[in-house]
Amino acid sequence: MIRFLELKDKLRTARYTALCLYGNDGWVKRRALDNIMEAYGIQDDGFGVDRVETPTPENVRMACFTPSMFAPVKLVVCEQSYFPAMKEDAYGEKAKADNRKAAEKSATLRRELEDILSHADGSFCLVFFADSDKNFLNIVGLETVDCNRLDRSSVIKWITAYARRQGVAIDGECADRIASYCLYDMSRVAIETQKLIDYGEVTVESVDLLVHRDAEYAVYDLSSAIASGKAARALEIYRGLVARGEEPRALFSLLYNFYRRVYYVKISSFSPEETAGYLGVKTASVGFARETAQRYKPMQLKRALDYLAQADARLRAYVDPDQTMNILIMQLISL
Repeated sequence: MIRFLELKDKLRTARYTALCLYGNDGWVKRRALDNIMEAYGIQDDGFGVDRVETPTPENVRMACFTPSMFAPVKLVVCEQSYFPAMKEDAYGEKAKADNRKAAEKSATLRRELEDILSHADGSFCLVFFADSDKNFLNIVGLETVDCNRLDRSSVIKWITAYARRQGVAIDGECADRIASYCLYDMSRVAIETQKLIDYGEVTVESVDLLVHRDAEYAVYDLSSAIASGKAARALEIYRGLVARGEEPRALFSLLYNFYRRVYYVKISSFSPEETAGYLGVKTASVGFARETAQRYKPMQLKRALDYLAQADARLRAYVDPDQTMNILIMQLISL
């Protein structure tokens, strides 16, 4: 298994017949594919890349063994699923039977794939996109690439390395701010990092000035001021968000969801990854909630949810949303 951040270096010294880019971050997968094309000198101009829309053994075999007229190595990309999906909650007899059929079909497809790779002559590189590496493990001639969402340290490492290649130095503190403001979303991190590089100088001040903070991060910033009892700072953050175009009702929804998350994190014992999966949010969001939860006792968070429920009722009764938010902020500070 190759980690995404290792892929570029690996491709400098090795050539792969087949790769499976698996994980839950689409940006990371696309970037990994760009690295592969760059390493093989392939242009995505309609001739160097053959995308198999319906991956079957027959279609994949034909694509791989039809040589490219424009490049010494042909890139064959299967972005759609090659293996049938398995039902995670297979409790009924029909669901269990469907899973058995899917497993049998997967075994057949795996043997077909191994046969294709066993006849590889170096004229192609086959790339699969997948959510998991489950069906691609231990296939001779195929390497898996972990394209899951990058953790905090990996995002920071990517920012500093990318900037260095552009001839710009970004220190750890600035990289950490960029990553945090973007909630570790690599598609946004890449855009904001390039914006700062184009600006020409990356400092704490330029990061704060130029990087657009995710609304969810701004709510975390607001909640931090609330938890610290800094009324003036909390109101300043809230008014700044409204001034830049955020709707009070939308901010209320984000704040309500954030405090629900904080309460859940406080009373549960799940890992950040498990919690993120249960709540359907990014792991970074759980990290912010965990930091905030440390500042409260469970009963304080229960009162916070009561205040938020009262504010929700006022909004549903068409009470002025700005007035409601101001009252809510002061109530939360008083916990």
